[in-house]
Amino acid sequence: MSSSPSATDLEKPPMGEDIKPADLIEPVGEDDVGIVEEYIDTKAEKKLLRKLDVYLLVLFGCVYCMNTLDRSNIGNAALTSFEQDIGLTGNQYGVAVSIVYPTYIVFEPIWTVLFKIFSPKYIMTASIIGWAAVSVGTGFVKNYGQLIAMRVLLGTFEAGIIPNITMYVTMVYHRNEYAVRKSYTQIAAAISGGFGGLLAFGLTQISNDSLKGWQWLFVVEGLLSFLLVPATLFILPHTITTAPWLSKKEQDLVAVRQLRNVGAYNEQEKFSWGEVFRAGKDWKVWVQSVAHFGINTSLFAVTTFMPRIISGLGISSRINSQLLTVPVYFLAGLSFYILARQADRTKKPSLFLLISLAFFVVGYILLIAVENVGGRFFGLFVLAVGLYSASTMNVVWCATIHAGYFKRAIATSMVQVVGNVAGAVIGFIFTTGSAPRYLKGMWFAFGITLVSICCTLFLRFMLIRENAKKIEAIAQGAPDQPELGDRNPHFLYYI
Repeated sequence: MSSSPSATDLEKPPMGEDIKPADLIEPVGEDDVGIVEEYIDTKAEKKLLRKLDVYLLVLFGCVYCMNTLDRSNIGNAALTSFEQDIGLTGNQYGVAVSIVYPTYIVFEPIWTVLFKIFSPKYIMTASIIGWAAVSVGTGFVKNYGQLIAMRVLLGTFEAGIIPNITMYVTMVYHRNEYAVRKSYTQIAAAISGGFGGLLAFGLTQISNDSLKGWQWLFVVEGLLSFLLVPATLFILPHTITTAPWLSKKEQDLVAVRQLRNVGAYNEQEKFSWGEVFRAGKDWKVWVQSVAHFGINTSLFAVTTFMPRIISGLGISSRINSQLLTVPVYFLAGLSFYILARQADRTKKPSLFLLISLAFFVVGYILLIAVENVGGRFFGLFVLAVGLYSASTMNVVWCATIHAGYFKRAIATSMVQVVGNVAGAVIGFIFTTGSAPRYLKGMWFAFGITLVSICCTLFLRFMLIRENAKKIEAIAQGAPDQPELGDRNPHFLYYI
């Protein structure tokens, strides 16, 4: 039996003396949080969080920006001679758009598990190198078969980015800090959409004997992604407590924060197949997965086909449509940041997820039912309010209701895997033949959004019931057992 003192046995250090992580040997639960708080300088903690945000979230934002750019630039390429140059016919373009996402289904869970078993630094670096090389290579494809091969490889490498950024956030931050941190990376995706339109507008104007405009688009954006490799190797630590850009005092404070957060994430947790199976059998995961399929239908369809949708309005040339995506993406990023802050503050992510989905519903009604061009363009802006917030809020909510690491990793991966099936089907729903209004796809997205709303309401209702049972168990003296993860009676679900 260990003779190490627990948190409740510790004496408060003299005024002005900093707590060392070695002084807190035993993990602490929610009953001990108040005691641990006595050892944390709140001003120092806020300063630490700002520093973590600057280093980690700027890096993740840049990675996510280029990740989104290299995946969706095929939408901007389609406004050039791209399809004619490589001989695409029928719905081959739609197949090329969709083929990326089945690779996510296969590889996202694998990348996520490897992320903690091996070093996050090396896993993410390998992913970036792979997708950047493929993006450059896409600029030299000659036919449909080569394009499909490049898109499959792109998805294989990119599958290691989005879920692993989410998991790293859960390894460093507390549950009530997830949403706003994820909003920063999603704002980067919005910047990617806007920046991608501007960059595409410029690059596709270049045409010479060597490369055509769409080739310059793929090559330059791929080369820009390579710039992230040294930044990732330098900034991303193996574990946050060993970050070289943190002082020893800051590393100690990070360690204390991790002790306070041990009920949600334990750095010492080892891989267990039992946790994998526990995630697979959890009904909550499947309800959110179905909801995510509906949510991602809108995310992938709008981000991929937006230039074509705007072009179909007839208010600009095909090339200028790239520029008109910029304000739409700006609104998408800004609105998510506002919704994410409120979700973290209230600890009720489902409410803001429902708000986002409501904007989807209104946006689709405008795009489907309104004949006026201005009204349909306004519908895109309405859709944009929920564009990034809905998808990320659902994943963040999933991350807050599952613990420890490997169950959370598998749960969030499964949700995103099922959601990515939407990417595999949008090319067959938003077909070339249904352009420019894509009414078939719009109706499908509208209907599946209603399914997502029903799933979200059901899960919210059930978690309220589960929390009531946990509170009753606590009142009857149930012990705090962080090692049980989300089965711990003291682990209350965010709703």
